[in-house]
Amino acid sequence: MTMRMFWRGGSARLSVGGPAITSAAGFFVVAVGTLPAALAVWWLGAPVAGLVVLSLVVGGYAIAISNAVGALVTAALGWAFLNGFIVHGYGELGWDGYGDAVWLGTLAGAALAGIVCGWVLVGVHERSPVEASARVAVPVPRPEPVPRAETATSSEGLRSATNSRADSRPHRTSL
Repeated sequence: MTMRMFWRGGSARLSVGGPAITSAAGFFVVAVGTLPAALAVWWLGAPVAGLVVLSLVVGGYAIAISNAVGALVTAALGWAFLNGFIVHGYGELGWDGYGDAVWLGTLAGAALAGIVCGWVLVGVHERSPVEASARVAVPVPRPEPVPRAETATSSEGLRSATNSRADSRPHRTSL
């Protein structure tokens, strides 16, 4: 499995993993994405709302993985979940002709658009002279602490502390 590396002295990779890994992960992404799609259909009362939500899920996943085969398999899985669980219910797949071809094409188009966006993002990070990692603040070294003078508790101790400072100063002589 190859991991994507952004600008850190290495070159950017175009894929997170191979087609099998990204397709298997895509199954789980679509399975989880079917719930908001079903809620959108329930809320708006139109199956097209589920298509829009799953298109966003598939497109976002395609941006993240930047793997054409994995993204297109995920789009096909998205159509199967949309058709089976949202349109027909209870997991029964059905082919309604032209409408299903448009829905499958819409999901595949979202996957292809996500792949292109992912490749562009990787290219931008690869050519960027700025490092993609967050800057870390380096603390400024502090000077050595100055020891505090002992505090006097009585007026006599205060006078002796003041006199000792005065005595330690160099005396000026007039010329």
